[in-house]
Formats: sequence, C-alpha cells, structure tokens
Amino acid sequence: MADNAPFARRATSVPVTVVTNQTAPSGLGGRDTAVVRLEAPLHAHDAGTECIACEARGNVRVLLFELQEKLRLGMAEPFTRVVVDASAVTDVAAVTDALIPGKLPAFGLRDHAVARNFHLAEVL
Repeated sequence: MADNAPFARRATSVPVTVVTNQTAPSGLGGRDTAVVRLEAPLHAHDAGTECIACEARGNVRVLLFELQEKLRLGMAEPFTRVVVDASAVTDVAAVTDALIPGKLPAFGLRDHAVARNFHLAEVL
C-alpha cells in the first residue's frame, strides 16, 4: 500500500493526550502537536440517540481519521503527537475507550486505521 493511501500505517504510532478539564497544564502544544477539539452536541436528542452530525463532533476516531487525511492531502502540518480537548464532553470514558485497542468495537476501516496509527498516551 502506498504511503499516501488513506489507510496506510504511519511509521510510528502517534501518542494522544486527552485533556478532560480546562485546567490542563500549559505547554501541551507545540510545532509538532496537532490539537483536536471534541464538541458537545449541536442540539437536544431523545434519550439514547444522537444524530450523525452531533455524533461526529464527539467521536475521537472520526476526528483523528480526518486529521490523518488532512495530513495525507497536505492540508495539515506534520505532527508527532496529538492533544484531544475533551473538556466539553460529558462521557470522557467513551473518548479514552475509543483509543484503547479492543475496548470498543471497530465499525469500519476508519476505526482500524486510527487504532494502527494512534495510541492513548495519557489523560489529564
């Protein structure tokens, strides 16, 4: 598979730091760091349901895959680590579980690509 293929594996797995509160230590950013922000839902939903647009805003696998795609297409600067701002998310365990291999099921090739190319480094 070519290096610029959508599901190609990076040479090394990228560490991901998940920030769960607004008082995270400064200095997490940097030239080699990509920052991804998980957003709260856009609007109210019935209990146990969420629309596709709102789900994508809070799905760390979707956002990391999109970041990887932007890098592949030259639309993002190269990075060696990622900081995920999850301070707006009420269920932080769902965010971290999505980054632990085997914790949550993969629903498509996108999820497998994220599992191969990113790993949970720490939760702050």
